Amino acid sequence: MRKKGKSKFFLVIVIYFLIFAYGFIKINYNKPELVKQKSKFTIDLKLKPVDFKIETADYVFYVNNKIAINIKEKYINLKEFINVKGKFINVKEKCISVEEKCINVFNDIFSK
Repeated sequence: MRKKGKSKFFLVIVIYFLIFAYGFIKINYNKPELVKQKSKFTIDLKLKPVDFKIETADYVFYVNNKIAINIKEKYINLKEFINVKGKFINVKEKCISVEEKCINVFNDIFSK
């Protein structure tokens, strides 16, 4: 297949997938509340405030307006962890240098 044929094929597959996903979400979104409560798989969608939730029997996947805040908090926690790890490495290096100095002093004492 030529490059043009591959891109058209890929575009058609993507369009079919988007149509399928839209239909699936639309059907689950329009279910009555009683059916949603008894179902093992539900999709909830609210636009104001943004809340998209997919629930299965065991798992829940959600996207809401707080996702940016959660990502920011995790980034800050990761940054703090990296800083603590760096400080720990510095303390470890200082301990090793003190240990080497002690070993050198003991060697000097016992070699005399």
